[in-house]
Amino acid sequence: MHTHAYGPGRNALALQKNGQVVFPILAVTLGLPLFIAAYKRALDPLFGSALTGQYLEYVVYGCEALAILFPRPTIHRILLGLAVLVQIAPRSTYWVGIYAARYGDPVTGALICHVLVLAPVVHLSMALIMCFGSRFVVMFELARIVFRLYSLPELIVRKLSVESQKDYIFLCLGVLAYARMEDKLGSMRNGLQVVNPARRYCLHPPTLTASQEFPYHSVQYPLRILSSQESTTGVVVVGELLDTLKDTIPDALHSLRYLRASHSLLGGGVPPRTDGFGTPLGDSIYSAFVLQEAVRLINDTSEYPGGRRERALIIGLGTGIVADALAHHGISTTLVEIDPAVYYAARRYFGLKHPGDDNVFLEDARGWLERHAASLAASPSNPPKFDMVVHDCFSGGAVPEHLYTIEFWNELKAIMTPRGVIAVNFAGKLGSKPSRAVATTLLKVFGQCRAFHDHHLQDEFINIVFFCSKSVSPLTFRPSVEGDYLHSYLRRHECQHVVCRSGRNVLTQRHGQKRNEWQRVDAAEHWRIMRKIMPDVVWETF
Repeated sequence: MHTHAYGPGRNALALQKNGQVVFPILAVTLGLPLFIAAYKRALDPLFGSALTGQYLEYVVYGCEALAILFPRPTIHRILLGLAVLVQIAPRSTYWVGIYAARYGDPVTGALICHVLVLAPVVHLSMALIMCFGSRFVVMFELARIVFRLYSLPELIVRKLSVESQKDYIFLCLGVLAYARMEDKLGSMRNGLQVVNPARRYCLHPPTLTASQEFPYHSVQYPLRILSSQESTTGVVVVGELLDTLKDTIPDALHSLRYLRASHSLLGGGVPPRTDGFGTPLGDSIYSAFVLQEAVRLINDTSEYPGGRRERALIIGLGTGIVADALAHHGISTTLVEIDPAVYYAARRYFGLKHPGDDNVFLEDARGWLERHAASLAASPSNPPKFDMVVHDCFSGGAVPEHLYTIEFWNELKAIMTPRGVIAVNFAGKLGSKPSRAVATTLLKVFGQCRAFHDHHLQDEFINIVFFCSKSVSPLTFRPSVEGDYLHSYLRRHECQHVVCRSGRNVLTQRHGQKRNEWQRVDAAEHWRIMRKIMPDVVWETF
């Protein structure tokens, strides 16, 4: 009597008999988390990291459950499907993403992209594992937990995300899938021959980080892209809205150069400020940067040499407007910026002067602060501390949580002089849980704070600048004088309104989940505002 195995089981039994089951299981276990990380990285410029990740895990687990519960195709068809879907992922992610974003709802748009692009790959990957037995599902899920715990796929993608190299993750995974479909571990040459057309026509998305031809002039809109590159915080773009817009669309923004990271504007300028090439730039597009400069105007400087503060620390650079202003006033400034691409863009395209190699730190501020605080505590020579700090780390509709905890502020306070002052820019709604929590945490650490903004409505998403002081003297501002304006119309005429609020929320490292829940709501609001400020074509060109 002969028994026959049908469907996926027949292929699985053959592979198990040949001892080749380990390769596909390892390939999926390692490859799927890597694919998900690369997919998230590709989608971030269209929706921002917070909104991209909001429902992503739910989609992944849902597809895995469907693959376990329902019948599966043959291994040959699974691998063929994976080979095709993985290789077209860069283009499918981009095109589905931009049309889903035009729907106007970032949460729904990201979810649509997950369902159409990510879900089929996850479903087929889990179906492949199920072909070899349900016991391998446990191994797969344990491996995913370990990868997520140490963020290994994200680290790999980040290391490979220089220019267009991120796309080669999709290429390599597709080649492996095709080679395995042929059931020949040595058939990589054949796999490369088959995927070569896909590499040319499907692999590279229509994004500028793959072309590297700058400046790029859009054929759809009076838009010029000066630079676009993958970096630590995602894609970093320097672009210009040309002055021809004032003739075609009178109410549209024009004659503007901007710096963008992911789905967030880090800043920009209009004439007559100049960049490193002498091109006019002018005032900031954000009044919050001018508000931050008011940290110089805080009173209680009698104990400082010459009656003024001399050393400043800036955490989060943007286009460098605040750093340049402080340098113009003769203040020694130390810069801490996590993304090298942002720093070099500020230098080249926004006129930032180099403060000296010893005053630039291109790394995460938390690690730098821990080392700097430790060196100050260990030094017997009593090295100088910072008289003022400007903290501006909001990007992509969210903040880096570890730079807003009470532990971080206490460490920052330790490297400031006894009468040191700090300006913290935070984007959100007045009276919302995140803004109240930030205000309360700063008050708990520094003792006194004042908040400034340029809107009156509590339900508007705005920039709020908190000024806080270690001093026991009242936090007041001296009257501004002509020398404070640096020939800037915005600095002269900016209207400041003080808002002081209290709350019961103090941010600690244990509150990461709560902060994430708060930020998702603000991230969606921020996304909509960004889409109102700039047209869709600006966010789709990177």
